Amino acid sequence: MTARKLQFTGALFDGRSSTKNFVEIELTPQELILKKSDRETVRWASSHLRWTAETLPFQIEYHIDDENGERLETLVVEDPEFYESFSRIAPESLSAKGKESGFNWKLYISGILVLLFSVYVLIKVVPSFLAEKMVDKIPVEWEIVLGQSILNMLPVEKKPDPEVLAVLQDTVDLLKQPDTYPYELKVYILPVKQINALALPGGPIVVFEGLLNVAESPEELAGVLAHEIQHILLRHSTRGILQSFAGSFLVTLILGDINTALEGIIQLTGELETLGLSREMEAEADLKGMELILSADIDPHGMIRIFEKLMQDELIQKGLSKQAATSEENDMKISSYFSTHPSGLNRLAQLEKQIKSHENGNWKPLFPNLDWNKIKPEN
Repeated sequence: MTARKLQFTGALFDGRSSTKNFVEIELTPQELILKKSDRETVRWASSHLRWTAETLPFQIEYHIDDENGERLETLVVEDPEFYESFSRIAPESLSAKGKESGFNWKLYISGILVLLFSVYVLIKVVPSFLAEKMVDKIPVEWEIVLGQSILNMLPVEKKPDPEVLAVLQDTVDLLKQPDTYPYELKVYILPVKQINALALPGGPIVVFEGLLNVAESPEELAGVLAHEIQHILLRHSTRGILQSFAGSFLVTLILGDINTALEGIIQLTGELETLGLSREMEAEADLKGMELILSADIDPHGMIRIFEKLMQDELIQKGLSKQAATSEENDMKISSYFSTHPSGLNRLAQLEKQIKSHENGNWKPLFPNLDWNKIKPEN
């Protein structure tokens, strides 16, 4: 007979901040025993657990009322054996709570949308600095749910080219800083010819196939990925969606159903400008993204080259000559990827200045044994 697994690891969110606390989990018939990194032990009675996700990643909520106030703590476990082991050691808990613990997506997402609308109203009626603080109080797990809901409706590649995906994901893993971010940054490929990329709340990065076509090196892709990573880490995507969609969310929620509301998000996220990313957000993602590039010793000129191509592509689509791009008026008319970004020429100038101020000029090739042009998608 196979021994039952009773020891697991997971991530605990305490309901007071977005900080992820890694814990060791021990299963017993009466309770879950959680041991934090500081060796503090927390005990959750099995009979009071609320399962909010019974598929990977498993999620459990537990109501806490102590000297720190009343709140919901959330435990996330990614071990595929966890649910089965729990059901074997505490079956009475699951049978007693079966109907109650079933995850009601409609109710959960409705709650998120009401929260988003509330924050949206606050952003419109209170000083901007207070609104920023309100947005930063949104728990990371809510961002993850929102981002995953959007991702699930996008027709991303189910079986992308493994070599291409490995280049993208390995680049993201190289750029992110270890043990400092609460997000799982994961890359997806959208099979459309538009030259674009999207950073969704909670960690997903969607790269359009058209962008892969025009990129001529991993260093160029790294420039775009670093920019999108910063949108997620700085919570620009969440903030932009709040500002752009919250009002229409509530109207749709009142007049229709939740599916219609979420479909509306996806319809609008087809164009980058509808994410509500301000020029200030874009400028910040540029500078912070370049910092990631420089910190990883990746050739930063790749970022310059890909942005030049993107800007030129937009000029061609608009029927403007390259010389017309020197006009600030025409430069401001660039749409799609550059539509909400700072003026294209000013943007490149700022990045060039940032490179010159960096002392180290010994850039490492990202994948020295890889010929990107042989594996990238065909036009």
